Amino acid sequence: MNGNRPTSARGVPVEEFLAAIGEQLDRAQDALAIKARTGRPLTWALRDMKLALQIFVDVDAQGHVTWRNAGPNEAGASTVNLEFTTITRPMIEENTYAMQDDSDARPLDMLGAASELSDDDKLRLRRLGVRTVGQFRRLSPSGSGQSGLAAIGDMVNIPVGKLEAALRASARPSITSHEAVRRPDETLLRVRGANLSDGINTEVRLGGDPVEVLEAHPHELLVRPLEHHRSGQIEVLVNGDRATSFFRLPPAHGANGHGVDREPPGGAP
Repeated sequence: MNGNRPTSARGVPVEEFLAAIGEQLDRAQDALAIKARTGRPLTWALRDMKLALQIFVDVDAQGHVTWRNAGPNEAGASTVNLEFTTITRPMIEENTYAMQDDSDARPLDMLGAASELSDDDKLRLRRLGVRTVGQFRRLSPSGSGQSGLAAIGDMVNIPVGKLEAALRASARPSITSHEAVRRPDETLLRVRGANLSDGINTEVRLGGDPVEVLEAHPHELLVRPLEHHRSGQIEVLVNGDRATSFFRLPPAHGANGHGVDREPPGGAP
């Protein structure tokens, strides 16, 4: 390894350095794919871009290799060459992750404190390509149980207990948004989220009052508010678990016709 150099600067693990570059390139790739689907021409691409890095290499007691950029006039650095090349539009579309195909597109941060995942844990998962709750749930191989989670935990350096807690949190109901759906003779409320129905029994309360559930799907509910409901708390109960948010319905109007009034997540009390 390199010697005769200052050691105060922190070295970066090789996989973190490469993963950080890959994560930014992934975002650029997703943006290019969206642009291509709109029919706009691709106006730029990377071609034979090369980086020559002057770095110092270290290996710690656990065998982790780290890199540190050489400072000005700092001798003894190694040269690492990284090279990037172009990819075609079909390659972009083939390899770009499609959010609409995700069974649960919520970001990991929406699991909340119950998941027990720290910011560092989520960063490790993102660098593994796990950015959504649906992707996280697919980490647990079917039928593998705790042994499968333990293998994944060893790979990303996250205790299996944290992964189990996060999986439990991912299965609980969650409300992300709602919207009022106007009908000629009434206004309904559509509630969106995750795990909102188990296909057997879903209970919804608005402002503490039980209301009729007209349609129930895991990611969406359609309910009939009572006549006096204007705003208040939404409460969804599924299989003993509870999710809450706030709703607001628009003022009644005399015009006939269909319409939708959307509210952002949380609404207003």
